[in-house]
Amino acid sequence: MKAPYTQLALRYFNDLAGRFPVMCASDEFHFLPRAQAASEYYDRLDDLEECAIEECVGRLKSFKQKLALLTAGEKDLETLIDLDLLTANIAGILIELEQNKSWRHNPLLYLKIAFIGIDHALTKPATDTRERIDRTLKRISAIPKLLNQAVDNIDGVPETYHQAARAMLHDGKQYLEQAVDDFCKQHPGSFSKDFQKALTALNNFDKYLDANPPVPDRRFAVTSLEASLKDHFLSVLSLDEVFQIAVDEWQENLKQLEKLQSKIDPRKSWQDLYHDFCPDIEEIDTFALYRRETESLRRFFRDHGFREEDLGASLEITATPYYLKSVRSAASFGAAFSSDAREKSFFYITTRFPRHESSGHEDDLLKKRLHREYKFLTAHETIPGHHLLDSIRRKLENPVRRQIESPLFYEGWAYYAESLLTEQGYVQNPMEYLVDYKRRLWRSARCQIDVGLHAGFLTLADAVELLTTAGFSREEAQRQIYRFQLNPGYQLCYSLGRYEIMRLKKAYENQMGSEQFHAFLLEGGELPFHWIEKRFQALNIKE
Repeated sequence: MKAPYTQLALRYFNDLAGRFPVMCASDEFHFLPRAQAASEYYDRLDDLEECAIEECVGRLKSFKQKLALLTAGEKDLETLIDLDLLTANIAGILIELEQNKSWRHNPLLYLKIAFIGIDHALTKPATDTRERIDRTLKRISAIPKLLNQAVDNIDGVPETYHQAARAMLHDGKQYLEQAVDDFCKQHPGSFSKDFQKALTALNNFDKYLDANPPVPDRRFAVTSLEASLKDHFLSVLSLDEVFQIAVDEWQENLKQLEKLQSKIDPRKSWQDLYHDFCPDIEEIDTFALYRRETESLRRFFRDHGFREEDLGASLEITATPYYLKSVRSAASFGAAFSSDAREKSFFYITTRFPRHESSGHEDDLLKKRLHREYKFLTAHETIPGHHLLDSIRRKLENPVRRQIESPLFYEGWAYYAESLLTEQGYVQNPMEYLVDYKRRLWRSARCQIDVGLHAGFLTLADAVELLTTAGFSREEAQRQIYRFQLNPGYQLCYSLGRYEIMRLKKAYENQMGSEQFHAFLLEGGELPFHWIEKRFQALNIKE
C-alpha cells in the first residue's frame, strides 16, 4: 500500500495533468510539474477560463494544507524531502497564477498551448493511427475556445510578448497548415472543417493583437522574485548573498577575460577577439558539427566522472520546429515527456531565422555564433547538461522526483556542465577559454540584473552597462532587461545553481570520487540544495 503522502502526490499530479495536459507534457512551462498522467489527455487542450484558474488555485491551497499536516512530526529524511518538494512545486504554480499572472497578459501562453498541443497529438506515441487522428482532431477543434479564453483574460500585452506573439502566429499557422496538410493527404476528409475553424480563430486572434497596441514592458514588471527564491526554489540565501555571488563571478570572469586578451593579442579587446574567432571546423553543415560533438562529449565523459549507463539515452539533433523558432534560443533542448522508448528527446538548432524577421547578414552572424560556441552549447544542452540530467530524472523510481523539475537545479546543472569542459581539459585552446569566460560573464550579468533591479542594488543604467560590457548593443541590452523583469527569478538560476553545485563538489567530491559524486547528486532528483547537502551528510554518516 502506498504511503499517505505518495497517494496525495499522485492525486496532485493527476489533477494538474487533467487541467493542463499540454503544459504538463511540455518542458516549455517551467512552473508546472511533468505530470505523467498528461499522456492520457493528448486529446485535450488546457482550460484557462478565469473561473477554472480560480478553482485550481483553491485546489492547490488545499493540497498545500494537507502536505503541511503530513509534514508535522515526520522524521524520515527522504519523506521530508518529498513533502517539501511538493510544497515548493505548489508554491511555484501559485506564484505564476496569482502573482505573475501571465495568463492575464501573455498571448504566447495560449499560442504555445495550441501549437505544442497539436505537435504532441501528431507525434507522441499512440496505440494506432485511429487514436492519433482522433486526438489531433479534438485538439484542433479546441483551438477557437482556447483563443476566446485568451481574449477574455488578457488585459494588456507587454511589447516583448506582443512582438513575439505576432511572430509565433505567423510561424505557427505555416506549421499547422503543413502538418495538417500532410495528415490530410494520408487521411482525406478528416480535418478540413475543424482545421478551417482553427485557422479562422488564429487569424481573428492576430487581428485582435493588431487592434490592441502593446504596453511598455516596464509596466508589467512583477515583484515575485523573493517569493520564487524562498518558497519555490527553497533557497536559504538572501538576495544580498545571491547578488554578491553574481558580483564575485563577474569580477573573476572579467579578470580572466582580460588576462586571456593580453595573452592572445594585446592590440585587440577581448570582445573583438571573441567576434573575430572562427574555429577551424571541417564540416560546413551545422547539424553534422553538433552531431559529431555530441558523440565526442559522450565518449569523453565516459572516462571523466559519469557512468556509461547514464550516457546512452537516445537524442535526435534537428531543426527547431517552425512554430517555436520565434520563442526558442538558437540552440535548445526538447525533453522527452515519458520513459516510453518510442519517445525521443531533441536537441533543437535554428540555423536561419524565419524570413519575415531576418536578413542574410543576421543569418551569417547566427551561424558564426553557433560555430564559435558549439562545444559549450552542446555540453549545455546535451552531455553532460540537460539531456543527461533529464534522462536520469525520467528513470527515477520515486514518483515525486521523477515528475518535478527545478529551474534552479536544471539551469545550474547545465551551466556547471559547460564549466567541466575547461576543468576536465576537454578544451585547451586559449580562444575556447575566452568563449567560455565570455558566456560566464553573460550569466553573471543576468543574475546581477535579475536580483539587482528588484532589490535596488542596480539602476537601469547599471544593468545596461553590464550587458554592453558583456558584448551586447545598448538596444539589445535594454530588450533583455525588460524580458528579465517579465519573468523574475529565472535569470539567477544559472549562476546560483552552478555556485551551489560547485560548493557541494568542493565539500564532497574528494571523499567520493567524481563518478559517485555526480551519480548521487543526480539520482536524488532536482532538489533544493540544502536538502541535497543533508543527503550527502547522511550518506557520509552511514559510511
